[in-house]
Amino acid sequence: MLTRRTVILAGREATYGTDPSMTGSNGLLAYDVDIDIKGEVLKRDVLRDSLSPLPHVIGMKEVALTFKTELKGNGVTGTAPNVPEIDPMLHACAFATAAVGGTGLTYNLVSNENTIGSASMKVYIDGNLHKITGARGTMKLAMEAGKYGVCEWEFSGLYNAVSAATIPDISGLTANKPPIVYNSSFQIGGYSPVCSSLNLDLGNNVVRRDDLNSTDGVHSFRIAGREGKMEFTPDAVVESSNPYWGDWSGDVVDTYSVIVGASAGTGNKIDISGFFQIETNKYGDADGIRQYEIAASLCSSDADAQNDEMTIKFR
Repeated sequence: MLTRRTVILAGREATYGTDPSMTGSNGLLAYDVDIDIKGEVLKRDVLRDSLSPLPHVIGMKEVALTFKTELKGNGVTGTAPNVPEIDPMLHACAFATAAVGGTGLTYNLVSNENTIGSASMKVYIDGNLHKITGARGTMKLAMEAGKYGVCEWEFSGLYNAVSAATIPDISGLTANKPPIVYNSSFQIGGYSPVCSSLNLDLGNNVVRRDDLNSTDGVHSFRIAGREGKMEFTPDAVVESSNPYWGDWSGDVVDTYSVIVGASAGTGNKIDISGFFQIETNKYGDADGIRQYEIAASLCSSDADAQNDEMTIKFR
């Protein structure tokens, strides 16, 4: 088997744990793929007239899957909604969608368990097919000046028997290139810092729900909490230019926004925005230039708001 002959298909589940019909059009341009099939080893440590152990039994089973994709839209212009390649994963990370402005789509977070989606994924590793159903997870977005944006995904899901299968053709997915992160209008509280990198971590807490009545003893995987983080490295400035230290000591909740892609209507422009609060700040150095190394929490805009710490719009 060859490592490079690896393909992932992903689709939204209409019913939790039920594999939707998927073809090569559901493919992902993924890399750094790591699938971890877990099974609890149940030992039979009984006493008998021998020192030889009895054969074990594999009990509860689950699958963990991590991989990376490019941050991009689908490149569709005109009247078709701009559903990105990563739509099923966003759905399974507790984002809901609503059409805006014709072809654009906005992904807003949800917290009601009845509205949190799930995904099925098929991982083809050369001749083997690993199917994962009922997957839910979390994501990180890494943006560095002059490079492509990267989505890092981490999912947990239900185990299905491994089978032999032919790898589907996903060649049509290569047409649309990811936009480069520049001219990105990155702002915090309306201020535009000189900044080389921005990392956003959704921070979903995915937990396994065990069940006596379910196959392999696992009922589902649920998103039980969310603790988002943001890290960025702006050039240090005097407080009168932007009060980083004052915002930290004053517990200020502020806005952030970044745009990846050149212009709207191309099907390849992504707007990311929300609210944050600085947790820690320290001085750093980059080639003799003083920087701040800021770690912040993603949070609601105020005590009466909800689900507004991260919004993603494709247009």
